[in-house]
Amino acid sequence: MSRSMTGYGRSEGSVGTNRLGVEVRSVNHKFCEITIRLPKPLLSQEARVKKRLLQRFTRGRLDVQVTLNGAGEATKRLEVDLGLAKQYRRVLKELKATLKVKGDPDLALFTNFRDIITVTEQPRGSKRLAQAFHRLLHQAMGRLDRMRRREGNALARDISRRLQRITRSIGEIKHRVPGVVADYQQRLRNRIGQLTHGMSLDASRLEQEVALHASRCDVSEELTRLESHLSQFAAMMHPPKAESEAVGRSLDFLIQEMHRETNSIGAKALEALIAQKVIILKEEIEKIREQIQNIE
Repeated sequence: MSRSMTGYGRSEGSVGTNRLGVEVRSVNHKFCEITIRLPKPLLSQEARVKKRLLQRFTRGRLDVQVTLNGAGEATKRLEVDLGLAKQYRRVLKELKATLKVKGDPDLALFTNFRDIITVTEQPRGSKRLAQAFHRLLHQAMGRLDRMRRREGNALARDISRRLQRITRSIGEIKHRVPGVVADYQQRLRNRIGQLTHGMSLDASRLEQEVALHASRCDVSEELTRLESHLSQFAAMMHPPKAESEAVGRSLDFLIQEMHRETNSIGAKALEALIAQKVIILKEEIEKIREQIQNIE
């Protein structure tokens, strides 16, 4: 079953003295765009989070918001960038020689360069925190997915009803097309009879005119293609489980083709009843087009 791109999932739990909450939201988007907001202790998990989202969702603007309350104590650690310190020492010695300054660079001087000695914080139990986070993320993603599926089912039901109306209108047009040519033939004969006041007619010329008109208003090819698009559209709305569920772009292409064929039918049809059915087709196709903008 096709999925909507709109949904929301949330999960929360406790990890020691910490309270962790994970929210995943999604809305319409042509591609898959991901925004991730993580608290500082979980920043290292961003790449893994993005990978998991991309494995499960293919379209939509996804927003992941993670909150961490009561983070507790963290261990602090000093880190020294020895390579950078050596560069500072070399530059200072060159500066000393150039300026002809006596003495050597004092060790205390290096403490002023904050990029040499840095303080890092590592929350206690960080491994357990990361494991709990990914467990909650899995739950939130599952709830988001279920909501997207429910919304997709609702969209599919509405679209199916509209496809049925389109199918009925196509059937009525197909039933009416042969009569359009016959009616035109009779109107043409009557009109020519009025203009010629009963004079004999060139039957072959009359048949040529009728044949020419029949070719101009023949919509059988457009109807055949439109029915084919409808069949493909219905199949994509309910793809086999083994196939990808990301059908939104394919559906959008088909609906454009359906609209194009309907315009061609409208341009060729000179009969009022067919013109009315074409209006119905356009209305239903446009409503379907709006709906599928939300399908993954």
